[in-house]
Amino acid sequence: MTSKKDRAAAMLPTAAARRRRVTGVVTGLALAAALTATAVPAMAQSQDSNKAPSGHSAQHHYLSPLQVTSAYYASYNGDLAAGFDRYISKDLVLHGFNGPEQREDWIKGDLNIKAGLKGFKMTVLDQIVEGDKVVTRWSFEGVHTGTVFGIPASGRDVTLSGISIDRVIHGQSVEHWSEGNFGRFLDELRGVSDPGSATPSTK
Repeated sequence: MTSKKDRAAAMLPTAAARRRRVTGVVTGLALAAALTATAVPAMAQSQDSNKAPSGHSAQHHYLSPLQVTSAYYASYNGDLAAGFDRYISKDLVLHGFNGPEQREDWIKGDLNIKAGLKGFKMTVLDQIVEGDKVVTRWSFEGVHTGTVFGIPASGRDVTLSGISIDRVIHGQSVEHWSEGNFGRFLDELRGVSDPGSATPSTK
């Protein structure tokens, strides 16, 4: 028959073993937690590297060709310089009234006309869309109160009408063609033609 002291001594190794097992489990859990804490951010970083930056879309959304040309011609009745800069490509290929011209010549000339005509108003009469091209039939008018293309003010009501084609890519016109009664317009400015004969049809 064993005494209480013997039984207690016999239990010591078992208790120690249990403590060792518990310590091993705790250490193992701590190690697993540390590995997880290291692995999860690395995985998240790897996944985030395949995503677009926050707040940025992987795709660009551009205005349609009709929206671009409508906004551009509307700018003639507002801030033409800003509209030109926004909607006309810096690499524009231009086919003007007198054949190929320079982008800078186009805006310089149109700003000169607008400044020289009191009550200047641009009207879009028609627009037709075909793929990336937009055909615009337009007309503008005003009273010749300032110097336009070197022609001094005549006080006459003048009108210029024409048809333009814009090829629009990525929200800007990259190629532009224009045809119109520019010669008649200059005659009106000089006072050598009847302004009424240059009025375009709105039908």
